[in-house]
Amino acid sequence: MALFGRPTERDEAKAAAYRVWLLRRNPLAIGSTVLGVFSLTHLGALWIDGIAAIVLGVLALRQLSRPDSRGGTHGSEGRGLAWLGIVTASLSICIAIVLYRWG
Repeated sequence: MALFGRPTERDEAKAAAYRVWLLRRNPLAIGSTVLGVFSLTHLGALWIDGIAAIVLGVLALRQLSRPDSRGGTHGSEGRGLAWLGIVTASLSICIAIVLYRWG
């Protein structure tokens, strides 16, 4: 997918590789990471996205710990993303507590 001009074969191969990478990740882990990073950008001023990131991360870890009965690879990875969402959301909530308490 080229930004300007015609897409090349290399662009198409890159897009296919990203698509495969994304399909192998757990959707809850991706959501946890996105919300966790977003909560870190505003230093936890809104608690809801930090809490949602932690909940989604825990749910993703629970899903990933269970064996897949379907036998497929869709959503079978993403532990690192889930942990990243939990850690960034926890960090932003800690920063918010410090800012609200002493700020």
